[in-house]
Amino acid sequence: MNHPNGSYLNKRLLRLQVGFLLSAGPGACRTFPLDIPQRLQVDDDLFVESLAGELALTRAKDGVLLQGKLAISHLRECDRCLEPFEHRFELDIAELYALPSFVEKSIFRVDSNGEIDLAPLLREEALIEASYRAVCRDDCRGLSAETGDKLSVESDWAVASLAKAEAGAIDPRMAVLKQLLV
Repeated sequence: MNHPNGSYLNKRLLRLQVGFLLSAGPGACRTFPLDIPQRLQVDDDLFVESLAGELALTRAKDGVLLQGKLAISHLRECDRCLEPFEHRFELDIAELYALPSFVEKSIFRVDSNGEIDLAPLLREEALIEASYRAVCRDDCRGLSAETGDKLSVESDWAVASLAKAEAGAIDPRMAVLKQLLV
């Protein structure tokens, strides 16, 4: 999804020990603050610039229920001008991490060491979020259709429109329609 420059933290930070919840029995609950202000490798194809939020872990009969709200930022390209920018978004997550004896209940599992891995869940959620359009700024003009140059300010847009009008240029795709008017 993006290629980082420089160092990053390893995704092992996203493994949480929940063995104490397993021994406590159903109904036990614990909250965990999560604050990672540095670049973190979530998976081979995903790096996040920062990750923060709070997770609530509740022991259920079938496993451990993870719920929380996370604020994530990662680098991506603007869908209008193709420039890289830091995209910030929030995720509401709720997922059951199944015990080994209930593996058919969820694709996410508590491993034999009593740990859950947040990386696969974060990867799925971030990839879904990345599929939505995102722009670097609300007033981003995108790229010029003729030159491919970035239309960065209002004057660039106006100059390009005026030059096109003065030249009497018609979009080649619409030239056939002009012939119908003659």
